[in-house]
Amino acid sequence: MSIAIGFALLTALPACARHAEAPPAVVSTPIVVKVKDTPPAELLKCADRPDGLPEDPSLIAQIPTKIRAGIIRLARAFAGNADRADRLVNWSAPGTCPVGNAR
Repeated sequence: MSIAIGFALLTALPACARHAEAPPAVVSTPIVVKVKDTPPAELLKCADRPDGLPEDPSLIAQIPTKIRAGIIRLARAFAGNADRADRLVNWSAPGTCPVGNAR
């Protein structure tokens, strides 16, 4: 019977019910950092993008599914890292690396 009374009080007295607090307001403050030094030359080099595996359908059937999935994960990670490296080089020295260089 006490559960029913507690429930009745919560529905009758909404001020007694627990309320979620509003999250604090997010204030975005831009941060600007001047780069005084030019990165070393080896860091201002565009990423190498070698040719991939042959696209012969008869060869794909020979690669086990789990191995092929691993190769795909490695290739996607490599492409993401190469794109990030090129964007960083283009940020430091605009126009150095061609955009959309992925093969």
